[in-house]
Amino acid sequence: MDTNLSLFNQINSISYWLLIESNYKSSIILDSEKDTYYVNIKKGNQALYTYCINHFSKKNKNFLKFELIGIVNSLLHIKQTVTEKQRYSA
Repeated sequence: MDTNLSLFNQINSISYWLLIESNYKSSIILDSEKDTYYVNIKKGNQALYTYCINHFSKKNKNFLKFELIGIVNSLLHIKQTVTEKQRYSA
């Protein structure tokens, strides 16, 4: 679970960075009642990235790690795009 905890921290950090450094809105919801983990990135009313892990607590730890890595990579791509746009507009 240490690797997964590190991935959760990365997801939270990148989402926070997007909130502070761009006009993107991010939300991360861990819903224990529905057993879901939900990540959403929006620009205005348009969803740029949405991912939901259903049956979160019952996932195989390796498959969960794979899904979390995918989320991190997607968020890093969005962050890189924002960074490049900021650099070119400056």
